Amino acid sequence: MAQEITNYLKRECSVNGLTNAFFNGLICWLLIKNNGTITWWGQHNFGYDIIATGFILPFIVTLIVIPIQRRKMAKSKTPEFHFDRSISAHAFLCRFPKSLAGKAFYFGLIGMAVIGGLSLLLLALIGVQDFTSLEYSIFKGLWAGLLSAVLVAPMILLALDQN
Repeated sequence: MAQEITNYLKRECSVNGLTNAFFNGLICWLLIKNNGTITWWGQHNFGYDIIATGFILPFIVTLIVIPIQRRKMAKSKTPEFHFDRSISAHAFLCRFPKSLAGKAFYFGLIGMAVIGGLSLLLLALIGVQDFTSLEYSIFKGLWAGLLSAVLVAPMILLALDQN
């Protein structure tokens, strides 16, 4: 059973991550390709963009993924899953709100504050000052793909939990 849910999550995370990487990178490129240098703050910046995307992307993905997974579960197309509250990660997820909008809000906050904040901290620590439009589009696509891939697993577990 544990291997079945692990394989299922790997497949779902891969598909979600790759899809979000492609589309976020492409959309970013289409929006900024003529903007020149992308700096931390200012008219064309990556600081606000990472923070905003860190909230909006997980919020929207939650609103899509959880209902899809629940429909799949109702049709017996997913492995069974039950939280084990003795596992700290499971106990943490059990504290999420029961409503879909509440879950989406929590994932948005995690994406914005934890992943977005840590990403900006890492960029500052390694000395990134700016990106070309192409560099930022590639970075944003990869970043959005990783953000989605990381957060979709707990989203799915919340959708599949039978408790």
